[in-house]
Amino acid sequence: MGKFSKILVPLDGSTNATRGLDRAIEIAKGSGAEITGFYVFHLPIAAGIKYTQKMKDDAQKKAVKAIGPAMKKAQNAGAKFKYQTSGGHTGSEIVKYAKKGKFDMIVIGARGMGGAKEAFLGSTSNYVMHKTKIPVLVVK
Repeated sequence: MGKFSKILVPLDGSTNATRGLDRAIEIAKGSGAEITGFYVFHLPIAAGIKYTQKMKDDAQKKAVKAIGPAMKKAQNAGAKFKYQTSGGHTGSEIVKYAKKGKFDMIVIGARGMGGAKEAFLGSTSNYVMHKTKIPVLVVK
């Protein structure tokens, strides 16, 4: 493996996303890499749904719940951490941002918030692996 300086870690607040972060921290500590936590807001896709302030506030709360502990954990471990949020289709947002940000690697949890409501990682990690050209580490 080459030297990694920028690692992208998708976060959703799940224990699986946290496992991905833990592994990214281990890698970062060995290489001095900077970790970027990436949270994707789930925007209502159906036409005609008004994106209300309450929905925005709820989404913001979820983002803070996912990013806050991740930031604390990375900082406590002595890893450089920043974060970014985006809205839309989780997989494609991760792929787009990874390319735009010129990341060396994506570290992603194998399965996040399961169930019909928030199918996050599983289908997402699969999507990211097939759509990106940069190395992807899927942590189980």
